[in-house]
Amino acid sequence: MKRYPPLAMALHWLSASVMLWALLSGFALAARALPPALASTTASLNVALAALLIPFWLLRLGYRLCFRMPPPEGMAERDWRKAKLGHRALYALASLSLLSGVLMMERPIAVFGWFVLNAPLAAGVWTRGFAAIHFAVNLLLALAVVAHIAAVALHHRRGLPILQRMSPVRAPAAAVPPLRQK
Repeated sequence: MKRYPPLAMALHWLSASVMLWALLSGFALAARALPPALASTTASLNVALAALLIPFWLLRLGYRLCFRMPPPEGMAERDWRKAKLGHRALYALASLSLLSGVLMMERPIAVFGWFVLNAPLAAGVWTRGFAAIHFAVNLLLALAVVAHIAAVALHHRRGLPILQRMSPVRAPAAAVPPLRQK
């Protein structure tokens, strides 16, 4: 099975881990499910991680525009088209999440004490609007991530080990069942 290049894998897993953390902890913050001291630390961590992710995300977008991975062997054309559409949705929603997250900031963005970025807009109706957009986009992004993970699991269950294409570790050939013929 043709695997993604190492740079694609690294950018995928870096962005996936930061975005999963930010989604889960962000929804916990929005639900006020964390104690105040932990909520403050978590909010600062999310902002710093997202700020650091932005240049890597831009690199990932640029790389994705230049690199086209062929469909996995044995995947139906219909499923490949759905996968491409799903990936476009993930890229669009993640990009909107990062953009709206920056534009909703009403205070300077401190990045682990290394540097500080000024908030791009003055606090007010625009920042509150971007905060509402950010929340809505993240709900959609969370649904798209769940659908993405479910699709990978479904393909694997059907004998098409999609995850191996994005894994830096080669699985032994015997660990992957052959494709079922229909």
